[in-house]
Amino acid sequence: MMRCNSILAGICLLLALISCNKPKKVAIADLRIVMLGDSETRRINHYWGADTNWNTLTGYKHIFNLGFDGYKTTDIIYHEVDTVAPLFQALNKKPHVIFLMVGINDISLSVPLSETLSNIRLMIDTIQKHPIDLVIESVIPTTNYYDTLYGGFPVNGVIAGRVKEMNDSLKRICRFRKIPFLNIQSRMLVSNTYLNSGLSIDGIHLNYKGYVIWKDCLKKYISTHY
Repeated sequence: MMRCNSILAGICLLLALISCNKPKKVAIADLRIVMLGDSETRRINHYWGADTNWNTLTGYKHIFNLGFDGYKTTDIIYHEVDTVAPLFQALNKKPHVIFLMVGINDISLSVPLSETLSNIRLMIDTIQKHPIDLVIESVIPTTNYYDTLYGGFPVNGVIAGRVKEMNDSLKRICRFRKIPFLNIQSRMLVSNTYLNSGLSIDGIHLNYKGYVIWKDCLKKYISTHY
């Protein structure tokens, strides 16, 4: 009997700890959102000026752009002297939800997938210590001409193949860790492989039409879950 009581007490404690780290329900108008990632996230206002940003595109008041040009997964976690790493900048915003999309620069620079995934698992572990929802977004591939024209590869299709492998790995991680995986690329692809060139300015970064698709996916997810 005493052993059963001890087990029951342990279960209650575990449930209490889980409950403490579950985000509280909040109205969409008050939702604090962080978009965390690389230049794909950052450049929403790079080509159209400060008036075009995640706030104006989505209509959400409290959405923060923490995208950084050229950043790999390692750069999101670690920081230079006297700076705060993007991951911890995101946590400091006290968001209700973080949308994370990073990895294309790891792929372009041939960082081993195992290293990239290890970094993403560390991000997940760090974020899940806080009462914050985390949504992993799919990595967007490049166009069918990017590899040879800009990427430094002898043939096209290398990056797209690596992106597919990474997204498949991210889906498995999300299933195992019970984290939402948001597929933002499905409406952006040609032949289910390459980024549609009509949605890109240079073969890798999105144009306005591309960001509108991303916005639609984002708003559909938020309206469904909040």
